[in-house]
Amino acid sequence: MSPLTISEQLFEQLCARSKIECARIPEQHGVRTADYRVNVPQVPLIVEIKQLDPTDEDKRLEAVWGTRESPGAIAPSDRVQAQLDAGYPQIKRSAEGQWPAMIVVYNNSGPWNWIDSFTVAKAMFGSFGIVLGLQPDQTISAVGQGYLGQRRVTKSTYRALSVVGVLKCASADRLTLDCYHNPFATVQADPQSLSKLAHTQYIHPNPHDRGFIPWEPTRIQT
Repeated sequence: MSPLTISEQLFEQLCARSKIECARIPEQHGVRTADYRVNVPQVPLIVEIKQLDPTDEDKRLEAVWGTRESPGAIAPSDRVQAQLDAGYPQIKRSAEGQWPAMIVVYNNSGPWNWIDSFTVAKAMFGSFGIVLGLQPDQTISAVGQGYLGQRRVTKSTYRALSVVGVLKCASADRLTLDCYHNPFATVQADPQSLSKLAHTQYIHPNPHDRGFIPWEPTRIQT
């Protein structure tokens, strides 16, 4: 077995601190599976851990971070979306259509790559934009807003994905997991059960409806 990544080590620490048992899922006959089966209450949760590692651009930004040339925080939605693409086959295979499944993403590439609610919503549901229309008086005005192209999670795709988790480590004793539920998942994760592990939970109930759809997911109270 290969050494644990930083994100896997932190996830195991979070489970231990939350008194939640997690077990590695062994690969079978060279077929890649998800990383963990986590025994949250009610039903097992299948979990795949992914992390953003430093690129050449991140190394350049690290050299200027905190100076006048320092950038602001960047929403790395494309990178998070790539991690969802990479992890989805594993969770789908391991969940077998029977159990909820979560892909956890950890930012190991610098504080400028901030993974917040907007980052995750865009990675899941697509780019957010405003739709303009020509009115009878020949003026142009907004006729809608919502998630448009580059979608991953829809009513017909990525339905084995129940939750996207964002693992954060503010300090040695401050580990948190923010969870974003997939409203289209075939097997939903129970928020009450997941609260044993999650710090906060969100869901966007209608990301692809027509009209004026807000980008913000709704926080789930447990």
